[in-house]
Amino acid sequence: MSQFEYLRSMSIGQYLPLASPVHRLDPRAKLLAYVVLIIVVSLASQAAGLLFALVVVVILMAASRTPSGYALRGWMAALPFLLALAALQLFIVRPDAPMLPLIEVYGLRIYMAGMDAAATLLLRFSVLMALLTVASATLSTLETIHAMDLLLKPLRLVGINPNPLVMVVQIMLRFLPFLVLSAEKIAKSQASRGANWDGRRGGLIARARRVLPLVIPLFINSLRQAETLADAMLARGFSEKRVRTSLREFRFRLADGLFLLAGLGSSLLVLFPDWITVLI
Repeated sequence: MSQFEYLRSMSIGQYLPLASPVHRLDPRAKLLAYVVLIIVVSLASQAAGLLFALVVVVILMAASRTPSGYALRGWMAALPFLLALAALQLFIVRPDAPMLPLIEVYGLRIYMAGMDAAATLLLRFSVLMALLTVASATLSTLETIHAMDLLLKPLRLVGINPNPLVMVVQIMLRFLPFLVLSAEKIAKSQASRGANWDGRRGGLIARARRVLPLVIPLFINSLRQAETLADAMLARGFSEKRVRTSLREFRFRLADGLFLLAGLGSSLLVLFPDWITVLI
């Protein structure tokens, strides 16, 4: 039954309530640092910067006590898709100047530029997955909502109410585990009725065929759940114009500021890795 336990193979989106210095930080500092790092890793164009980002993520994992096997489990689940994307780069990317290909098979030419692009893409997505794993492991859904509410509070001074945006993010974060659990239930129900769900047989096309019958019932269940949620919110008098309060008060301390400065400084070094040699 391990092939049906989708939630076990997902490390992104699961909070780990560990006693670490990173967990005790203010959620505003963590959210800002993680968002900036994710944007910078997505925009970084040099492999040296991505390698430095990988070192930063490893340090974050050690400081937050996130198990390395936990992060590798989610990376291994997405590895076939990452390899497929990297393989496309081998045949799509062409050098700017004319040069001889490294490999030519049945008219398909692979250049050094394609290999560099494939390696950069694989490294970038690996760093992003590790960073998202650490972010979700150290920042709970409730902390994320409170951090967004506090960070967007100045928008009320110019007449913009951030409550609808915060509510949309909150519902989205709540729906992700629901979708995974619904997919598990539907897959188990189909397997009990004779459907072939043996993940060890067949290639990528066979796996895609097994997933297609899962899409329609999952989509219908999601619509039903969304309708039920909307009715429940209306029955409880939800209004986007009401100002929400928080039971817990967050205080920005020196450790939070240092963590945020370290995240911003690391982001600059990821974008401009040449500065590392200057600093050293």
